[in-house]
Amino acid sequence: KSRAFNPGVKASYLRLCTSIYPQQAALRMVQVNVATPIKDNMNPWVAFAALGVLQGGIYGHANIELARRLGVGSAVKLSGIFRGSLFAFARDIISQGGPFMLSHRFSERYLDPVLPSTDKTTVTAKHWISVLGISVVATYLSHGFHVCQTAMQTNQSLGYWGAMRHVYARHGIRFLINGAEARVGLLLVTNIFNEIFLKPAWGDR
Repeated sequence: KSRAFNPGVKASYLRLCTSIYPQQAALRMVQVNVATPIKDNMNPWVAFAALGVLQGGIYGHANIELARRLGVGSAVKLSGIFRGSLFAFARDIISQGGPFMLSHRFSERYLDPVLPSTDKTTVTAKHWISVLGISVVATYLSHGFHVCQTAMQTNQSLGYWGAMRHVYARHGIRFLINGAEARVGLLLVTNIFNEIFLKPAWGDR
């Protein structure tokens, strides 16, 4: 029987996740507060790049804490939470910036000719079809960057090129999509929240 279904192992994982949650919440608050003035003084694309770097630190904190406590990874130190920031930069420009910035344009260009009605229900439906559809595609397009950053955080002897070689040697070209389905739901929720809360706060309706 797989250890993954062992009640003791699942309880251990739950305790580990619970123990790092307060730090994760604090990092998330810092992330949003830092990105907003960047958006105000530059543009949303740069803000999402900054969000990505900070999000990489949030993932890094979780990856490193779990790797240390579970005894996996190589040369793992908490000081490496921001390793692979260029991967994170690219990942979140695609995975969050894409749905946020391109959904309206996609709806106008591709959905309006098919669904020309301007009643409120149809307009709302087109908007969310655009946001959710782009979110799924963007998750897969950004996944390779996510995998490479995780490799750098949990194997801290790896540099950028070394991380790409490492994941390619283990998974081949499929590292670009393997496991992406696990991020689809998370990013659907993230991008829905961005539309509901972040877009009004940023004044981009």
